[in-house]
Amino acid sequence: MTTEPVPTAEGACPLCGVAVAVEARRCPACGWSLAGVDGRPGPFSVRALWWTGAGFLAVYLITLAIVALTH
Repeated sequence: MTTEPVPTAEGACPLCGVAVAVEARRCPACGWSLAGVDGRPGPFSVRALWWTGAGFLAVYLITLAIVALTH
């Protein structure tokens, strides 16, 4: 079995090819996450990604200010 997703028919796991229910979040056979597959919502929202980026930027700027003030 490979770890690369393979194209399969709709309603099938992209990793192992086992048929999965439309509302399933994971493949019952191999456990592959089905987020973003066949119209299912993705694991992260755009809003969450923007907030994460803003948080990293804030930490970076605070660290930069502390380093600049100590020199």
